[in-house]
Amino acid sequence: MSKELKYGGPGEIPQVKATCSNDIFENGMRNVGVDFVRDYFELGKWEAQHLRDGLCKKSGILEFVQDFDTPF
Repeated sequence: MSKELKYGGPGEIPQVKATCSNDIFENGMRNVGVDFVRDYFELGKWEAQHLRDGLCKKSGILEFVQDFDTPF
């Protein structure tokens, strides 16, 4: 497991069946890990957490809650 972000490491989020080009792109992010994607695209912590949440939701991982500050 990633020390930075829960479900942030390579392969920690299960891939989905690719039915369109977006699924292929998202599976690539799941393969390398959200921590790598965050560093590569220079995302902030908040953006990376929401990216992780979206990928996990589409992969069927809904049971976790990670506390983080939101700007709202």
